[in-house]
Order: sequence, then structure tokens, then C-alpha cells
Amino acid sequence: MYKILFVLLAICHGTVIGQELSGKIVDAETGQGIPGAKVYISSVQFGVRTNANGEFSITHSLPNYFQVVITAEFFETEVIETERGVTLNIQLSSSHIDMEDVIVSSPGFGATRQESVFKVDRLKLNDLNAIQSSNLSEAISNINGVQAASIGVGISKPVVRGMQGLRVLTLINGIRIDNQQYSGDHGMAVTQLGISSVEVIKGASSLLYGSDAFGGVVYLVDQPYVEQGECKVGVQTRFESVTMGTSNNLNIGLAQNGFKINLSGMYSSNADYQLPNGKYLENSRFREYGGKLALGYSKKNWVTHLRYIYSNTRAGIPGHSHDSIIDPVSFQKDKQARSTTIPAQIMENHIVTFENKFFFGQHLLSLTVANTTNRLTEFEDKVTIPYLSLSLNNSILNLSYKRKISRKLKWISGVQSVYQMNRNQPKVEDSLIPNYNQFDVALYSVMQAKYGNYDIQAGLRADNRFLNVYEEGLTRNFFSPNFALGAVKNWKGNTIRLNTSSGYRAPHVAEMLSDGQHHGSLQYERGNLDLDPEYSVQIDFSYELQREHLSVVVNPFYNYLLNYISLMPRDSIISGLPYYEYDQQSEGRLYGVDIGVHYHPHFAHFLHLESSYSYIRAEGRDGVNFSTIPQARINSFLKFKFDMKEVLKIKDVVLQHQYFFDQNFVAPLEERSPAYNLINVGINGSVGKNEQILFGAGVKNVLNTEYINHLSRLRNIDTPHPGRNFYVSIKYQLITKNHRL
Repeated sequence: MYKILFVLLAICHGTVIGQELSGKIVDAETGQGIPGAKVYISSVQFGVRTNANGEFSITHSLPNYFQVVITAEFFETEVIETERGVTLNIQLSSSHIDMEDVIVSSPGFGATRQESVFKVDRLKLNDLNAIQSSNLSEAISNINGVQAASIGVGISKPVVRGMQGLRVLTLINGIRIDNQQYSGDHGMAVTQLGISSVEVIKGASSLLYGSDAFGGVVYLVDQPYVEQGECKVGVQTRFESVTMGTSNNLNIGLAQNGFKINLSGMYSSNADYQLPNGKYLENSRFREYGGKLALGYSKKNWVTHLRYIYSNTRAGIPGHSHDSIIDPVSFQKDKQARSTTIPAQIMENHIVTFENKFFFGQHLLSLTVANTTNRLTEFEDKVTIPYLSLSLNNSILNLSYKRKISRKLKWISGVQSVYQMNRNQPKVEDSLIPNYNQFDVALYSVMQAKYGNYDIQAGLRADNRFLNVYEEGLTRNFFSPNFALGAVKNWKGNTIRLNTSSGYRAPHVAEMLSDGQHHGSLQYERGNLDLDPEYSVQIDFSYELQREHLSVVVNPFYNYLLNYISLMPRDSIISGLPYYEYDQQSEGRLYGVDIGVHYHPHFAHFLHLESSYSYIRAEGRDGVNFSTIPQARINSFLKFKFDMKEVLKIKDVVLQHQYFFDQNFVAPLEERSPAYNLINVGINGSVGKNEQILFGAGVKNVLNTEYINHLSRLRNIDTPHPGRNFYVSIKYQLITKNHRL
């Protein structure tokens, strides 16, 4: 390994010649240069930082016309479009509230947060992990309107405004990630490894991403390449007391002469988690490992990226029992164990992406081909013979064309297609769903215009899905148009958005044909062949107030639903498990509000108070509540940020309080959930003049509260979440730069 690191570091000392872009970034109030400001070319995913005088120079090969994103701490983000070979002089206005402004998931337009027509919540993963999370879903759940449905610590998935699984689409760098997400015991197919930020689009997003974005989109963004002429090596380790778990990461990045590379790997191991009563939940242990490779190259008007992601997770399935009456105490043990046992599930994922962008003046042609493979294997009573084993393969082709018609008018159109094959592997005891082939193809077109203080966006899309379940003799074809129309107005620190969008989702094979025990989700499920596609129309309004020391967001929404598919509990027990059946509501409505406040008082610049409130209701035409809808929540952070000059620096201290309200709006036969409080605390800092060593420590569930979230799949066996959890993490990073730059 040390030889590989030596070679990678040696490459950094190559020579770069020529100049493509230069300029100076200054403070709009003082006119002084801003040192350390980042100048980022989004189209080639490359950037540099300004020197002590605020000056920069980029010798990296650039297209003729491109977008530049300028960011600096305590300043507002600036986004401009310019040409190669010019000299820029950019003025940045000060801002006391740090915000990550550029929306990557915007459909090729690269809008800032304020200019984005559709409300998008974007946060850096480091900010989401100010108090460190055990998994990616837990980190994302700190976003307002997002929670996590989990089975212990090892299996978890995001819930966006009450929707999860098949209704929430996960993308990484624009590529959809599919796994067996129809079931509650199947978690996300990606980890936190190499992720820099998360964007969440709440509500129907079928226009841009297809039918599976019926309820929302979780858009994951890889960490950017390092700056020009730079090599960076980082090693991180983390320990958590509640699982006696360790997680270790290695990250390597370099960029030189138009060539860029990011390489990372991780391994984690966790024992059974400790309950608030001091006992341990049997078989809640899990381990995972994986790696990522990203290669980028750009030359004049061509930019290409090749990415590969691999992950392998083995998670125990707690609560497994063949008893007709389940005793929760039987799963609580006096001793903690780590060694692998059964029942368990193994999830293996391969994701390969080849992205190309071709620039022709004001035109951009993007072509992306990708292949994802998800292998799910579950062992229950036998070690050598799987209970089930499924292989899901997706071949993806995305083609888009973007044109800047004028300074105020942009247009993008494209085609997206996915060919999906799901296969049960031979020599297994059972199968959850039959083999099937599925082909999706869609055409879309979006226009964005600027009129005075208004940004307007409108688009149309047509989706067609062909499904063939040849073992069952089932062939179905689904077609639906979708639309989106919205506008945003900005004036004097105020932002108002109003948009409406339609959604469509064809029923999944599991919803139509499943019939069997789901030990992971602790329920027996049966499908329904008479299901029709779901449709929705959502109206979303938001108002944002932005002042020097105060930010307020109010975001009510209303979603009208047709043919909504629900997994409803029935009053019976099959094979010792509660019986659930897929049903369909002819009409329904899903409505609520997200409210957020960020206060940074003038008299205490080190103090930040952030608080959010989310509320959601979902009910059918006859007033019957939908099942598994999140509890209303208040999520508050009190952050103390410090600007220390010592070798040992405390960067911030974070106190988090979460209050989950009673959930009394439940489906027939669904149990209510009581209210509860959680308190977490964390501290983050660094050692060394150049902050080569970063550290974090804290306590989650400080009061050792015994609670069961309404979305927990362990509610069926009356098993609470983990108790008090101490954690500590240390990261060492080494950065070398080319002295010629």
C-alpha cells in the first residue's frame, strides 16, 4: 500500500502550463481580497482556492463556455457563467449564516438555492454529522421532513414526507440506485463513504426522475475532486460504545494536468446493540465494507468521468421467531456478541457509471451509461442453503441536450431508459417475488425563464413501463404523462415559491404477487393483482425570510392522491406473524407543513440556534388513516462555534434536542406511538496549525431514554431503540501541493 501512496503523491509534482481562467475575489464592503475562497468549475468538477490576496489562476483545460461557483466562509455564494481566457473580478457580500447554495440536482441549470424553482434541502454530510450518525439514513433524517425507518442500527432507509421504499428514489451522481426496496427489511444500497452532500426533493418529482420518484428524491453527491495540483490522503476511524462498533475509512485524491482521481475504502464491524435497560438485542449485529473509485478527465470541450462503487453488508435480523406468541424478552441477552450468525441478510452492490459531457458553445450534450447490480441473500434456519437469494440488475442510459437560448431562457430535453432484470438464484428454500423483466423509457423537456424578479420553470414528461412476469403469465404495460410548473420570486431577502407537479407510479411486482413471511420486517405480506397505477398532484408553497442574523422557512404542502397503495394490517396471524395485505385507496390526501428557523444573534457571533418542525397527515377518502406515517417532530440544534488560534482547537460544540409527538392518527389495527424526547451532544475540533488531525466526540441519547419510533419495524416485538451511546472519531489528513501553482 505504501508504494501505491508514493506513486500517487509523486504524480502531484508534475508541471502544468497555460492559463484558462484568472481573477480576484474581493469583499464587496471593504474591497479587500478574500483569501481561501473556492473557485469551482461545476461542469468539469474542478476548482482552486484564492491566495492571500484573493487572486486565483486556473490552468486546467476548460470548455469555451462554463459555469463558475464562488464560495467563501461567511460570504454568500456567487454563480456566474463566463468564457475561457477571461479575467474575473468578483465581489462577494458577507453572510453570517452559512448556506450551501448551489443545487446539483437541478435539471442541468445549476441554480442556487434561492433561484431554484422547486424547494430543495441541501446539506453537507459534515453538517449532518455534527453529531455523528451510525448510518447514512440516520444522517439524512436530520433534514426537516425526513425521518428513518429502521430495524435496529444495521438496516435503515429514509422516509420523505411519509413515503418510503418504492416511492422514494435514491440517486448518486444522477444515477438511480435500485435494490429490493419494496420491503421494510431492506435498507439503502449505499453508505456514507465518499459522500459530500445530500439533496432532498420532497414530493412528486416524476418529471425529472421517473415514476419511482412518486414521493421524493434523495440525491447523493460524491465528494469533489481535490483542487488543482493537490494530493490529499485521509484516514479516519470511529468508535461507538452502544455496539462496540468501529468504522475505518481511507480516502485518496489527486488532480493534475486534466486528470483527477478519488479512491476510498471502508470497513466497519458492530456487535449487538445495547438497550436502555442494559441488555443487548440478540442478532442486531452487522458489518460492512466497500470501496469507491472515481476517475475524471477533461480536455477543452469534452469532460468524462468513470466511477465504480462496491459495497457489501451483512446484517443480522433481530426478532426472528417461530413461536405463535412472540415474547420480546426472549430477544434480550445479558452478553453482547459480534460473530456472524443466522438469520441474516447479505447485500452486495456494484455500481458502474460512465459519464460524458460535450460542450458546443451555448450547447451541452450529456451521455451517461451505467449498470447497477444488487444481490440480496437471506439465511434463516440453514447456514449453507439460503432462504432466498435475489439478483437485481439495471442497465441505464441517460441522454440530455441543454441549450442556453438567451441570457434569460434555457432549455433542456432528454431521454432516460432503464432495463431491469430480477432473478431468483437457484438452490434456495423460497422466493419472495417471481422472476421478471421490466423496461422503462421516458422523454422529457424543461424550459426555464427569468422575468424580472421571477424565475419560472415548466416541463412535460412521458413515461412508459413494460412489465413481463413470465412465470406467472403476467404482462402489463403502463403509460403516463407528467407535468411540473413553478415559479420563484426573490426580493430584498425574501423568497416565495409556488409550484405544482404530478406524480405517477406503477405497482411493483411485490405489491401484486408477494405471498409469504418477511422475517426481517416481522410480518406476513400478501399482494394484490388488481392494483392500478398511483397518481398524484402536489401543490407546494414556501416562503423564506433571509436577514443578516435570521433565516425563516415556512413550507406547507398538499398532495392529492389517486389509487394509493397501502400495506394494511389485518386482524389475523399467519405463521406466527401479523398479517398484512396490499390494498388500494381510490382517493387520498397527504398534507402538512415544514417550518425552519436559524437564528444567529448579533451580540453572540459564536452562537447558532437552528430549529425545525415537521407535521404530516395522510388519509383516504373515507377518513381512514394511512399506516406507518411519521410522528410530528421538533428538531433543534444549539451550536457554539469558536475561532481558536491554538494548536488544539475546539471548532464547535453541538447540543441537539428532538421531540417526537404522539402518533394517534393510525390505520385500523395499527398501534399508536407515544411521545418522547431525545438529547444528543457532540464536540468537534482539530489539532495542528494546518488542521491535519480532526476529532469528534459525543453522546447520543444522553438520558438513556427508552423509546420506539413509529417507523421502527421492531414495534411488532415491542423492542426499543439503542440506549446511551458514546462515540469518538479521529481523522488524519495529509495534503501536498504543487509549488509551481
